[in-house]
Amino acid sequence: MTAAADGALAVTEDAYVPDRWSAHPYTEADLPTVLAFFTEPDFYFRTVHPGLAAEAEIVALLDEDTRVLCADGEPVGLYAMAPTDGVSAHYELDFRLRHCAPDTWWTAAYREIEAGLRERTEAVRLTVTAGEFDSRLLGILRGLPLTEEGVLEHVVLHRGRYRGYHHFVQLWGVE
Repeated sequence: MTAAADGALAVTEDAYVPDRWSAHPYTEADLPTVLAFFTEPDFYFRTVHPGLAAEAEIVALLDEDTRVLCADGEPVGLYAMAPTDGVSAHYELDFRLRHCAPDTWWTAAYREIEAGLRERTEAVRLTVTAGEFDSRLLGILRGLPLTEEGVLEHVVLHRGRYRGYHHFVQLWGVE
């Protein structure tokens, strides 16, 4: 990972996998960095139209569950994990890394997030969704030890077409 002249993160395809992943709760001090994430046309963190969202709309996507994900101390994405409504030990995860992060980082980040969850609490089920328009995240999730449960079709308008969401799940302690 290197910093370009303008301070932007530059990653090459043969980039290393970060040694140290960390995260901190989103704060107002993170706003400039987070706003820059949403200028990427495929930064689908809780939105299907990141490049079209106004600052107030982006801020509305960020709640007390939102974490800024860092690779070796550099902010590279966002994630949020919350209990599934009314179901003990079931969690839902939203996560997104910057476009320049190689796929190996996405896999490593997911594994770190999942390990952190299991270290803090009992978890039986972790659910992640990806829009069918989001080929990058779909590919990442299909390469992880997740079960694809199906598609909820035609629920969101993306680029003039109604698209669905693929649902992936990881289970522990269930035989």
